[in-house]
Amino acid sequence: MTPVLPALRIAEVFLSLQGEGPSAGTPAHFVRLQGCDVGCAWCDTKYSWPESGGHAHALEEIWNACRALGEAPLLVVTGGEPLQHAGVESLLDEALERWPRVEVETSGILPPPRSHERLFWNVSPKLPSATERWSETWAHLARWLEEPNATLKVVVGADPDLADAERLLEQHHVPAARTMLMPEGMTADALAARGRELARACTRLGVRMSPRLHVWLWGARRGV
Repeated sequence: MTPVLPALRIAEVFLSLQGEGPSAGTPAHFVRLQGCDVGCAWCDTKYSWPESGGHAHALEEIWNACRALGEAPLLVVTGGEPLQHAGVESLLDEALERWPRVEVETSGILPPPRSHERLFWNVSPKLPSATERWSETWAHLARWLEEPNATLKVVVGADPDLADAERLLEQHHVPAARTMLMPEGMTADALAARGRELARACTRLGVRMSPRLHVWLWGARRGV
């Protein structure tokens, strides 16, 4: 008997440019899963937090929705918190049959459930200013560093975020080549101001800085 794959609650499906991380600027389909309890104060997708929100869809419905939007070389699975979803492994397995590159955006609150040469992980552990659960997002760092396709993308806001980021990255022995720092901000002006300061820190530390292209281009809104 063919197993029945679980439906997943989806907040939105859209076609845009990947705005953050190593693939920034790449045309991508986005599948935003519904549900997250990490609770970051500055989160710009709080509509994806309630587990009861969004709509339940079978995997084939999700792929049909993506195809209807046009072609893209990248699928980004985001949230919410994708790793908190039963059935995300099935989604990733099927996605790898359909896209040449698949990326997952996660807080790292759980360890990686899959490893594949075309499956990439944008892991964004949180700083103490973001959420009371920040330490849980660093708890599996050793496992994430064992995953060769994982990049750490740390969101840096006002003081003492930068000092906390440097301390935690050093404490967990995160290589500079696998580190990105990203300015926190909901507007292009805020990102520019904070980004200039963060650029100096990235130069000093020898790490990459992640943009937020979607906010720069369209502002902090849905579907981009």
